[in-house]
Amino acid sequence: MTNESSPPLRHRLDIEPMTAESFAPFGRILESSSEPADERVMTRLAFECDGRTTVHAIWQPCAGRSFSRLERHFGVTQTFVQVSGSASVVCVAAPTDLADEEAIPRPRDVRAFLINPGRPFAFARGTWHSLDRFVLAPPGATFVILNVDPNPTQIVDFADGTSRRYADLDAEPSPAATVVDTGPPLVFEL
Repeated sequence: MTNESSPPLRHRLDIEPMTAESFAPFGRILESSSEPADERVMTRLAFECDGRTTVHAIWQPCAGRSFSRLERHFGVTQTFVQVSGSASVVCVAAPTDLADEEAIPRPRDVRAFLINPGRPFAFARGTWHSLDRFVLAPPGATFVILNVDPNPTQIVDFADGTSRRYADLDAEPSPAATVVDTGPPLVFEL
């Protein structure tokens, strides 16, 4: 249980390169199966969604390097492509039991990855991740996101120990919070 009267602890995350191997516990890098100099190659990429596929552009300004909330999506292998802007980071933790609202990652299991612009990445279903990408220099960056409608999602806040489970993140007003054991109040920092 959290102690709401205590100031939040700071949990520092080191930024590491995003490679196929380092990112494997969280999802996959989407890339061509081969790149010959004299032949066009088309590689089918896996994308799963339990609803209508949506495609959006997201502008993320350069605005801070700390967060307390992680989210996970149940009905999609949410996919991102950084198409412009400054170097950016995404923070992730491996999926936990999708049926257990209290199965949340430990802070030591959260990792920060430098995004390779132009190289898409897809989260595995249930991968915990920061709500934002963290842009490291002004002015910001633009991302294309492949998502799902409806978008069942869970968001856990490590600063106050609350969890909210949405039947559809984009359409449902904020559901009632339940208390989960996140330990002492915590903020992640890059």
